[in-house]
Amino acid sequence: MFEYDVNYLAVLVSAIVFFGIGAVWYGPVFGKAWMEAMGWTEESLEADKSQSNMALSFGLMFLGALIMAFVTAHMVPFMMYIYPQMSGVSAGILTGLTLWFGYVFAYLLTAPAFENRPWSYVIINGGYWLVGIVVVGMIVGVWR
Repeated sequence: MFEYDVNYLAVLVSAIVFFGIGAVWYGPVFGKAWMEAMGWTEESLEADKSQSNMALSFGLMFLGALIMAFVTAHMVPFMMYIYPQMSGVSAGILTGLTLWFGYVFAYLLTAPAFENRPWSYVIINGGYWLVGIVVVGMIVGVWR
């Protein structure tokens, strides 16, 4: 019978790591390209600062990271049950790839069609989520 336990500390740590990857990804690595894909400029961001609540935005992002890490932590043991020869790292990578392809990538494909976003938006955001979910999967896979 399939049984699993979730390591909640691993969930918290992996959500923090995911959040940190985003800071680097959307900052020095792809910040300018991402802003262009969003149709933003430095000036438009400055003008919008007074109307946005950054604490709420980052709080919601972190809540999303926690939910994603929690769900991933539930899926990794199941992947190890299906493929008993897999290590925690391998199961984490496969789980991350599967979740990304089945949900994140499938969703992001609608951005050019219905949100009038350029393909660079899909590539930048999709890449972040791919790297992030795989890293989260590896963390919760190893730290069981």
